[in-house]
Amino acid sequence: MNLLEFKRRLMTEPADSSPEMRDARAAGDDFAAAAAESERFEALLHDALNVPVPHGLADSIILRQSFESKSETARWPQFVALAAVLALAVAVTTFTMLPGKTSMGDLQEHISWHWQHDGPQVLAASAGRLRADPDQVQQVLAEFGVQVEPELLEQVRMTKFCPTPDGAGAHIVLATASGPVTLYYMPRTRVPSSPANIPLEGDMEAVALNVERGSLAVIAESGVDMPKLAREIARQLAFAPGMTI
Repeated sequence: MNLLEFKRRLMTEPADSSPEMRDARAAGDDFAAAAAESERFEALLHDALNVPVPHGLADSIILRQSFESKSETARWPQFVALAAVLALAVAVTTFTMLPGKTSMGDLQEHISWHWQHDGPQVLAASAGRLRADPDQVQQVLAEFGVQVEPELLEQVRMTKFCPTPDGAGAHIVLATASGPVTLYYMPRTRVPSSPANIPLEGDMEAVALNVERGSLAVIAESGVDMPKLAREIARQLAFAPGMTI
C-alpha cells in the first residue's frame, strides 16, 4: 500500500484494522506520522461532537413546546443539526495530513478514486434541488478562507467536506448552463502541470488547475469546454488574504 492510499483509508475508515493497514501503520516514517495525525483528528472530532447536555435541558424543551406552535418547535432539530455541522467543520479544518508535493500520478489517482467513491451518487442526490442555503455554503468554504461570487453561489446545489490528497477540502455540485458540474476544492494541493485533463469513468472528464491557494478539479460530461469552464469557475472564487491552510 502506498502512502496516498494509506491517507485515503485513514480519512474514510480510520478504525480499519485489516492486515494491510496494520502493516502500513508499522512501516514507520511517513506512514507513522500520517497515522498519528489521523488519531489526533479523531480525538478532536470526538471532543467537538461530545457536547455535554446542559442541566435541565429536557425540562426546558418541554416547557418550550408547551408554549410554541408545532411550526416553531419543528425548527429545534434544525438548530441541533446546524450546531453539529459547525462542530464538525471546526474539527475538520484542524486536520491536515502530511504536507508535501503531490505528483501528477497521485493527483489523477485521487480524483479518479474520489469520483468513483461518491461522485455519481452525490450528483444524483443533488439533481432537481433548488439553490443551496447560501449561508451553509459560505460556512463550509469559509473554513478554507474562500468566498464565492454571487453569480456562482446561485449555481450551488450542494456542498460538503471531502478528502483531498493533502487533507480536507470541499465537494461542491453546481447547476451551470453547461449542465451539472462537480467541483473539488483542494486547499493544500498544487497541480504539477496546470491545467491538466483527467479522463474518468462514465463518459466524464475532469480538469485540474491551480488557483491562488490550492487547486480545483472540475468534473463534467465529455464534450463540455472544460478548460474554459474551469477558468470561469476559478475567476469567481475569492481568497482571504494572509490565511494559511
